[in-house]
Amino acid sequence: MWRIALLGLIQGLTEFLPVSSSGHLIVLGRLISLPSSGAQLEVALHVGTLVAVFVGYRQELAQWIRELAAGHSRSFRFLGQLIVASVPAAVVGYWAGEWITQWFIPIAVAAGWGATTVALWLTPPAEHGHRSLESLSWGQAFIIGIFQAFALWPGLSRSGSTIFAGRVLGLSADDAAQLSFFMAIPVIAGAAFLILHKSAFSELRIDPSVLVGMGVAAISGVFAIKWVKHALGVTRLWRQFGWYTLMLALLTWGLSMAH
Repeated sequence: MWRIALLGLIQGLTEFLPVSSSGHLIVLGRLISLPSSGAQLEVALHVGTLVAVFVGYRQELAQWIRELAAGHSRSFRFLGQLIVASVPAAVVGYWAGEWITQWFIPIAVAAGWGATTVALWLTPPAEHGHRSLESLSWGQAFIIGIFQAFALWPGLSRSGSTIFAGRVLGLSADDAAQLSFFMAIPVIAGAAFLILHKSAFSELRIDPSVLVGMGVAAISGVFAIKWVKHALGVTRLWRQFGWYTLMLALLTWGLSMAH
């Protein structure tokens, strides 16, 4: 039970903090005996992180849904931009997913964490950028989507990469974070759907321990979202994530070389 709770904690925190969930799960899976990710557990953890987005951005999502229902053009434009931003990762995942999976090894994770460190340190400071999501062009949405596709590489943070791209393009800290986390919805939902499709529901059963993992992932995910939103407003705090990923990169590289 505690291992599943630990897995939920790792998934919830690292899915949204700019430190790479895939990197943590790969390396920790080598160091300690984490539970095997059966279909029911993987789906539960994805559902937990989806719940975290819905809770963390409940007001913004509710407002957006109301505007969609009312037929506001700007809400449909943003929906279209989310779709456009999701295309690169979907294409890369479909055509190169198996090849990328072959690189789910510590040495590749170390390289990904190194790239994450660079992105975190090069993210413009908090006072830079005041553009809103309404000013985002279709081409810029696609560019941010390309950075999300890069983050399919293990150790390269999805949230860190997309927030970096949004901030470089001039989005305010709050809007860059909102876009990044809204972009996570189709990514997480799509991953859960693929797991369901591959398992054909044969592995899915109600298991109390799995529900614990889902709950922990949801609660820790809400905390992580709030932490990211706060850190983006304080440049020093955002840079500290880079020191963390640099430390992980060096340690993982060192352990890989030792073996």
